[in-house]
Amino acid sequence: MTELEFFVAEQIKTLVPSYDTVELKATVSASSFSVEFFATVDGKKMQCFEMIDEGMFTEKNFNAASKAIANYFRGLSDFNADGINKYIVVLK
Repeated sequence: MTELEFFVAEQIKTLVPSYDTVELKATVSASSFSVEFFATVDGKKMQCFEMIDEGMFTEKNFNAASKAIANYFRGLSDFNADGINKYIVVLK
């Protein structure tokens, strides 16, 4: 597991303590970000917003984890501060 994957996994675990797989997509610029993920828990694949609706974690906690992930990506050496950066992280 890379350092990036480890960091993302730690953030996701604050929301979903136990998962089979996670597929995260993030779009990050210098001033904005969008983070979403699908997690498979006990064989059931769910989107992060569906998990919020079902009360698995709060929108506030999701926003905090998303912001931490976006800020981590902004700190990477290959981050393009003048453009849109897209990241895909798959955790198993």
